[in-house]
Amino acid sequence: MKPIYVKNGFTGGHFAFKTEKSDKPFVNNMRECKSIKILETDIVADIGAYVGEYSIYALNCGAKKVLSYEPTPQTFDVLKMNIDSLENKDKSKIYNAAVVGDDSESINLFISKGIGVTNSIVKERGKVGSIEIGAIKYEKALQDATIVKIDVEGAEYNFDILQPNLRAIILEFHPVGDNWKKRAINIMNKIEAAGFENVIRPTFKSGWNLTGSWIKK
Repeated sequence: MKPIYVKNGFTGGHFAFKTEKSDKPFVNNMRECKSIKILETDIVADIGAYVGEYSIYALNCGAKKVLSYEPTPQTFDVLKMNIDSLENKDKSKIYNAAVVGDDSESINLFISKGIGVTNSIVKERGKVGSIEIGAIKYEKALQDATIVKIDVEGAEYNFDILQPNLRAIILEFHPVGDNWKKRAINIMNKIEAAGFENVIRPTFKSGWNLTGSWIKK
């Protein structure tokens, strides 16, 4: 599986993976990411960075600093390739590690078929193996971040999402576990009770409606 360069209006162009069944490389839907304006003072944490689409966007928007976390080694190599191609790569730090909700220093990453977009530290059906990788606690991963984007295939339910310096949250929920929707709604309620205004609310009507964005009032 080799990365292919794709022209993209969101990133300006980046390397991405292509499935055997597709004619084009896989590109994430970044609608919710676009809904939050990035300021020059922002420190952005991209948790579950994949090949770095949001990290590239944040750097191109002039963020003060971007912290990118991607656990899958092969995907991390493409993330590094994409970030290294940028003129302002010195504003980025990339970590080949999983972000977790506890103090674990390592954890199993369960591997799925295909291009790794659904690899997860949460074991579920459809996984074909696992590898042990390094882990970083969520609170430490943020490192004074003012914006966080979270796409971690079900591990989000174990995070203490709200952190003192955050002014914006972009969060994708995943249908993992029996009560995932109830847990997702509880998280959204906590975010909004803490003074965040909803920008885009997930409807959960399909796999394309699982992501929301919030900004501090």
